[in-house]
Amino acid sequence: MVVDPKSPRRHFRLTFSQRVPLGIALVLSLSGIVYTAVAVNAVTTSLTDQSEQEVSNVQAAISALVQIEYNDIVSYKTEALEKRKQSLRDTAAPIVASLDEFATAAANGELTTAQAQARSLDMVKNVRFGDDDYFFVYDLDLNAIGHPDDRIQGRNLADMQDADGRYLLREARELVLTQGSGYLDYNWERLDGALPAPKIGYMFLYEPWDWLVGTGVYVDDVDAEVQQRLTAIQSELQQTFADLTFAGDGFFLILNRAGEVIASGSPAVSVATQTSAGQEAIASILAAAPTEAGVEVTTTIQAPWNPDGDDAWRVQTSTTGGDLDWILVAAVNQEQLAAPARGLAIRMALIAVLVVLVGLVLGVLLSRRITKPVDAIARGATSLADGTFDPTTLDTAAQRTDELGDLARTFQTMGIEIVARERRLHEQVQQLSVQIDRAKVAAEVQEITESDYFQRLRSRSRELRDRDD
Repeated sequence: MVVDPKSPRRHFRLTFSQRVPLGIALVLSLSGIVYTAVAVNAVTTSLTDQSEQEVSNVQAAISALVQIEYNDIVSYKTEALEKRKQSLRDTAAPIVASLDEFATAAANGELTTAQAQARSLDMVKNVRFGDDDYFFVYDLDLNAIGHPDDRIQGRNLADMQDADGRYLLREARELVLTQGSGYLDYNWERLDGALPAPKIGYMFLYEPWDWLVGTGVYVDDVDAEVQQRLTAIQSELQQTFADLTFAGDGFFLILNRAGEVIASGSPAVSVATQTSAGQEAIASILAAAPTEAGVEVTTTIQAPWNPDGDDAWRVQTSTTGGDLDWILVAAVNQEQLAAPARGLAIRMALIAVLVVLVGLVLGVLLSRRITKPVDAIARGATSLADGTFDPTTLDTAAQRTDELGDLARTFQTMGIEIVARERRLHEQVQQLSVQIDRAKVAAEVQEITESDYFQRLRSRSRELRDRDD
């Protein structure tokens, strides 16, 4: 078998009737993919923005609530301490009056100065008020000349420091020498030898004898009340957080700057903080937390707060600011935040597949109306080329009223004319062949008759006829 080198190789290829529905399916598929991707991205962005806005609203409300409660506590503490200070001034007033009486008696000669001072010191040492609170007296060299605590009486305490390392009596002397009287906050042991406790002291200079006279009241009960109220706030927040759910496992958390959990809406947090991974997560939150109230920071961290394993968490932080300086934290599991978008993507993918299938079916039906007459015309062109053209095969396509119908009718007419022309040409060729064959025979006959051999035969034939005659 000899292959014509000019003829194109036959490769597998789709027909026009196959490419049209395939193209429709491809367009529908790409459209579905693009639409799904855009919709999923829009939903994810919308859910994220909505979640952040909801968290911001809740954080703002919690921050305002905490601040109000804390302001109440601060107001309580301020008022309580002011009352204690006023009570110290009121309590010290009779002591000053008694000292003035002794000083007057000494000035009038009723007592010697030494007697007046001794009786004054005995009187001051024995005064008690409140919760076994007392007065004390130092000279300006800071010798304890009138103190009810035998461990201190008679000692020079110029170099003594309180529990915080302050030279308390030096500060007291400076205070009374510059201001005459005033208040000091310090830590001091009780008379019963208990551990140092916070105390407010009122000091004044008794000028007639250059004495530093003072008294004080312990305020640990005020601090205890403050702590109790803070604990109540924490308990309320803990209950509030336990009832707050958002974005699946999302929860609220409050930390202080030391990383201690004040309140948490997730039991797993308290457990996780005991692990190194949990401590790292808390450290990451503290590092990113803002230092000013009204500022929100959003970060993503790895935290072991999901029982199923370590996950990425979207963390939104703010702070109450001020002296309290609590850090408000909202944590949302990234997987669960993206879950609605994934669900939407699956639903939309299924819808897209359904749309593609329906579109493909409709496309096939529609394309058949387009490609069927095109196929008929193509087959007609092929049959016209190999000489088997039948005009009736285009009758259905020629009945259409659109451009394909015009093309089919035109091709049908052209095909008929070409077939007729071919037929006429064939007949002409046949006639020409017959004429050519006759002329060829005559030429051959003439060639034979004119040959020497034929002439000799002809002459011989005459001789034979003449002899017979």
